[in-house]
Amino acid sequence: MGSTLRRRRLGRTGLEVSELGLGGAWLLGRRGDLPIEHGVVTIRRALELGITYLDTAECYIGGRSEAVFGAALEGYEGQYFLATKFGHRPRAFDWSRAGVLESVEESLRLLRRDSVDLLQVHTPAEPPLEAIFGPGGALEGMREARERGWCRFLGINGRHLDFLRRGVETDAFDTLLVFQRFDLMEQSALPLLKEARAHDMGVILGSPLRLGLFGSARDELLPRLGEDDRRQLEALETLLRGEPGGVPAAAIRFALSPPEVSVVLSGAASPAEIESAVEAAAAPPLPERLVDEVYRLGRGLERQL
Repeated sequence: MGSTLRRRRLGRTGLEVSELGLGGAWLLGRRGDLPIEHGVVTIRRALELGITYLDTAECYIGGRSEAVFGAALEGYEGQYFLATKFGHRPRAFDWSRAGVLESVEESLRLLRRDSVDLLQVHTPAEPPLEAIFGPGGALEGMREARERGWCRFLGINGRHLDFLRRGVETDAFDTLLVFQRFDLMEQSALPLLKEARAHDMGVILGSPLRLGLFGSARDELLPRLGEDDRRQLEALETLLRGEPGGVPAAAIRFALSPPEVSVVLSGAASPAEIESAVEAAAAPPLPERLVDEVYRLGRGLERQL
């Protein structure tokens, strides 16, 4: 492939990362039943293609995603930025200081390393803010993990906009990861992205294909859409199917259109999928008239899927 990924600044971290990142939720296939080597090959292909932002979590693929990254990155000497999360281990939604530290310690063991670049609050479900910011809460644990040298930066993620906005307003986090709130179907997070950038946060978008609605899971997810959403999907497909790479590529290019965005995550499940995502991200920006029409169709509304 001759595609070259552009880079963007990851907010106050001051780091430049590839504007397309690799998310680790589907590395062993859509059913999570492929061998670890399949995920290792996908990660290594992403690195070969110039991806430098890697995102995993304590619960992806039934808790195996971090181990896949650990195997893929062992011995690799190239440049990359590695992010993980906490919230589902040792107990689901244990937001205590001790729970955070226990989770991070296990993440580092599985990742076969002494530290990660970014540690993120993992939602949903969104906890009461007191569970994060109160005495003995998650933020204390995150800061202690940073003091111990287990991570460099702190982030918050989710899809509940009010919860995320309150997190942004505290100025306690270096990055914001939003999923299912900014894509071809829905753009309700756009004001929040602007607020996060005003705080000099790195802005990360997850699930640009909306859980695969604009990709391989379209037929599976279609029955879950209401009539209005189906009409919007049909209008989007008519609008974008003539673009290079079709609707899936246009979805990535649209997610990259706001200047506030630092990186868009691809949930690739194979080397072929990450190759297609890189080709889309490296293409010229989506034409402004198409971006404007996507916004018009979305109407700023939140969607259920």
